Amino acid sequence: MHQQPPRHNQAFHRYPTPMSAHDARLFAVTVMVLLVLRFALLLLLWAVGGEPLQPDSSLYLQLAVGLVEHGWFSSSLDLYRPEVFRTPGYPAYLGFFQWLGLGDRFWPLLVQELLYLATVGVYYIGTRSLLDSGLARAVVVFLLVEPGGIGYPKLILSDTLNLVMIVPAVFAVGWHLKTGRWNWLLLAGLLLGAVVWVRPANFLLPVVFAPVLLVASGFGRTGCIRAALLVLVAALTLSPWLARNQIVFGTPYLSGQASNMFLNYHLPYVWEVARGLRFQEGQREAAVLAEQAFFAAESKRDGPLNTVERFRLQQQAALDALLQYPVVYAQTWVIGMLKTLLGPGMLDAYAAFGYQSERVRFAALDEVSFAHKVRSFLEYLDWVVLAEVALRAGLLLLALVGAVVIMRAGSPFLWIIMLLSAYTIVVPGPMGLARLRFAAEGFLFLQAWIGLRCLLQRSARWRTLASVPNK
Repeated sequence: MHQQPPRHNQAFHRYPTPMSAHDARLFAVTVMVLLVLRFALLLLLWAVGGEPLQPDSSLYLQLAVGLVEHGWFSSSLDLYRPEVFRTPGYPAYLGFFQWLGLGDRFWPLLVQELLYLATVGVYYIGTRSLLDSGLARAVVVFLLVEPGGIGYPKLILSDTLNLVMIVPAVFAVGWHLKTGRWNWLLLAGLLLGAVVWVRPANFLLPVVFAPVLLVASGFGRTGCIRAALLVLVAALTLSPWLARNQIVFGTPYLSGQASNMFLNYHLPYVWEVARGLRFQEGQREAAVLAEQAFFAAESKRDGPLNTVERFRLQQQAALDALLQYPVVYAQTWVIGMLKTLLGPGMLDAYAAFGYQSERVRFAALDEVSFAHKVRSFLEYLDWVVLAEVALRAGLLLLALVGAVVIMRAGSPFLWIIMLLSAYTIVVPGPMGLARLRFAAEGFLFLQAWIGLRCLLQRSARWRTLASVPNK
């Protein structure tokens, strides 16, 4: 039960990267300079006020007020209407500052910045421990300058809190695989359950990671226990929320987010390709489709539907419509993944400081053709944002090389990294957004850096062979 699992990372220790005194000083100075610049940006945000509120922010703030002033999880302040569209993790975070009398938006943003920097520290410690110091230094510098890492902690959105739980959970699984200590696995399960309170789309992560634990243990009894324990602890951590919904709505419902995604994003994007219907027109038609489904169900029952029943009905209506276009749906899913991977985080960093706040959003462009929409969108971008898009395209290519290296290396921890990255990119589907990549940003970079190392090592080997004279 407490056996030491085998090490699978030899492929990444074959070329050690010892840190000389000069390298250590250079790295320390670089990190200090970047930290000073980040805090200067935070002071600038405090001075100019910025624009921390995004379309999703208002509901989070309303739910936080309900928690503090009435002790209920409802966006209504005069009548209790149980909320099930959002989960209570991020509203509780905002409510904590209101309860302390620090309701000003600056304080939640300051703590989000500190939490982000703490997560960068986890990346450094975890990557150095489980991979090597060269990768650890590279990912720290990347995360300190990455535009999303600059922007999202300065917005009233759940992305930073989501990141703060997912990253330690992944490294906790890695430390369990390395040491065999069960407390790391318990911590991973706890964090993977807690993060669903913040972002419901994460609920399948324990199931995604569990097969790696089985494979790493040779499909033996220990592997089965590991996989079952991870899923069980995560489920128990989430169970109070599911029990609340069972009591209130008569079913252990998770969230209305999936229903919203299918009806208001997936379906309009598919109609845009299949029917030539502009995205916003598609959203209006989808809303009518849902209302028709509500009317038919309430007429048949001769009574009103509750909130969960309405969410389920509109999701089913959307799925029925989507299944009429399976090929187009698959096509728009791939396009959405590319949007998530290549979307510029710089635009959200701009938004945090109120710069280019009137910019045209991709979905709002008055175009039907995806190619024309991309061209129109790029015409609105400045050279900094265009440079980021180009850089992300390069990182994507390197990450694909890294994926091949990882699959050949046989490292369970690297499989976990790759699975998290894939899950984060695939799940949003056609509604792909740059901010949905945020939780996996550092792991995608590690995968790309591993790919770059492989290419550099192969290039060096070829140059060495080419320099050998023929006999």
